[in-house]
Amino acid sequence: MAPVEKFNPEKMTALSFKRGRQRAGRSGRHVAIREITLEEVRRDAQEFGLVTDIYMELKSGKEASVFLALWKEYPIVLKAFRLWQSSQTRKKRGFFAPAKMEMLAAKEYDVLMAAFQAGVPVPTPIGRVGNYLTMRFIGDGFTPAPRLNEVELADPEIVLDQILSDYLKLYRDAHYTHGDLSPFNLLWWRDRAWFIDFPQAKLVNPWADMRTVVEILSADIENVIKHFRKFGIERDCDEIVSDFLKSYIPKNQVHFLEF
Repeated sequence: MAPVEKFNPEKMTALSFKRGRQRAGRSGRHVAIREITLEEVRRDAQEFGLVTDIYMELKSGKEASVFLALWKEYPIVLKAFRLWQSSQTRKKRGFFAPAKMEMLAAKEYDVLMAAFQAGVPVPTPIGRVGNYLTMRFIGDGFTPAPRLNEVELADPEIVLDQILSDYLKLYRDAHYTHGDLSPFNLLWWRDRAWFIDFPQAKLVNPWADMRTVVEILSADIENVIKHFRKFGIERDCDEIVSDFLKSYIPKNQVHFLEF
């Protein structure tokens, strides 16, 4: 049973509809959903009311493919979490692999919404059905914004300060870590860095393992600092992480370092 069906058994989810279509009358719990093609992505996204067309593929990563799509005449981004090529589905194939992809899409939608509401520069989430997610297109016309590692910065120190300040908002106000922050997951548009790609994000709540949270923050911040060292800029990663922790720790975990 897909996550949506668990709480709304009267409504068939997009994944169940897709699974039934590919089952083609065959019975059995473990009829797999095969790897999606571009045409299937287009058909699904149109059928689910997420896009009116797909313009081009922008990126194919280890867990998802990203497309420049259209909603009427407006460019948007469609992210399709793949069902067979990801590390998650190689570990556990069968009936539950599609539900796992649906959960990853739902998670990224939730992170984007929380970040957007906290004032972090992220692509505004638009919609999510099954393993498909749509969001605002960051770029000019149909030209995607470049990644941070691809641009020359007029004042890199100001940019570094902005990135760290926005990451602090993500952690302190939205209560998430990024989990894979680097110049490759930051877009440069309209003179600021925009955060993208959140499948590895971790919610920092009363049940979080704060030692793991510190490890993630340290790795993310060090990745960013490392990029700016080529401009002759140095920052103390431990000091920055300490400032993050001073700004927010779940109340029940304020003494986690003592244990």
